[in-house]
Amino acid sequence: MSVIKAVISFLVLSCNCALQAQPYAFITNQGSDSVSVIDTYQNKVIKTIPVGRKPAGVVVSNDSKRVYISNPESRDISVIDTESLSVIKTINVGGGPLAIAISPNDESLYVADWYEDNVYIIDTDSLTVRIKVNVGDSPSGLIADPNGLFLYVANRDDNTVMIIDLNDNIIINTIKVGKAPFGIAIDSERKKLYSANVQSGDVSVIDLYKKKTIKHVKVGDFPYAIEVDKKNNRIFVTNQRSNTVSVIDRNILKTVSHIEVGEYPEGISLHPDKNRLYVANWFDNMISVIDVNSLEVVDEIGTEDGCRAYGQFISKH
Repeated sequence: MSVIKAVISFLVLSCNCALQAQPYAFITNQGSDSVSVIDTYQNKVIKTIPVGRKPAGVVVSNDSKRVYISNPESRDISVIDTESLSVIKTINVGGGPLAIAISPNDESLYVADWYEDNVYIIDTDSLTVRIKVNVGDSPSGLIADPNGLFLYVANRDDNTVMIIDLNDNIIINTIKVGKAPFGIAIDSERKKLYSANVQSGDVSVIDLYKKKTIKHVKVGDFPYAIEVDKKNNRIFVTNQRSNTVSVIDRNILKTVSHIEVGEYPEGISLHPDKNRLYVANWFDNMISVIDVNSLEVVDEIGTEDGCRAYGQFISKH
C-alpha cells in the first residue's frame, strides 16, 4: 500500500510541476494600467499585475525570469519578476517609451522613445540607462539580431528601418520601406527582415545581405505586428482595421489566407510549442488563440480593458 501511495504522490507532483512549467503570456492592458498573466496550459488569466500608465509594449527575457513593460504615459518601464509575478522595479526613461526588445544574452534592454526619437539601451543588471541613440522620426518597432550584433529600428514617420551596430552603438544603414512601418520581425535563417507598414497595407521584405527592400507583400488594412513560423513556413500579420491575421507563405512571399479574429488585433506571439498563436485584440479585450495547423481560432481568453501586448509576450518556459 505504501508503494502505491508513493507512486501516486510522485505522479501528482509530476503533474503539478508540468502545470507550473507551462509558459505564461503577459498581456499589457492599456485601458486598465495592468498586465494580465495567462497560464497557456489552461488558457485562463491567473493574475492581474498593476503597472505604469497606459502600458503597451512587452518583452519577456530569454531566460523567462523577467518581463519588461513599456508605459508611454508614465514614461517608464515596469520590471516584472516571473516567479513572484510582481513589479520589482520601475525605470524612468524618455518621453514616451513604446517598442521594447531584449538582447539574446538578456544583458541589454532596448526601448524606443516614440516622442523623443531615441532608442535607450538599458543595463539589465543595474536597471539603469547605459546610452541612448538618436534614430528616425517616431520609432515604433524594435528587434535584436539573434547574434547580438545589430538592432533593427522601424521609424514610422520616416518610412525607414535603421540598423544599429551594437558594438559602437551607431547607425550603419537606413533602408526605405513601405508607408508607416510599425512592427518588425527577423528571419535569421533566410537573412530577411519583415516590416508591417500600417498606411500602405503591406509587408516590406528586406534582404539583410543587400541591405535593401526586395519586395512588398499586400496584406490587410492597417497591418501592425508580425510573427514568423519557421516550422510551417508562414508569416503571420495582424491587421488592425480588417480584424484579421494575414497568412503569408514564407517560401513564395505571398498572402495565402486571412484568419478572422477579434476587433483591432495588435500583438501576436507564437507559443513555444509551435502549434498555437496568440493574438491580442485591443477593442475586444480578448486574446484569440489560433491553431497554426488548421489556421482556425480555437479559444478566446478575456483580459482587462484595452489589451495590446505589443512585443514578444510569451515566456519560453
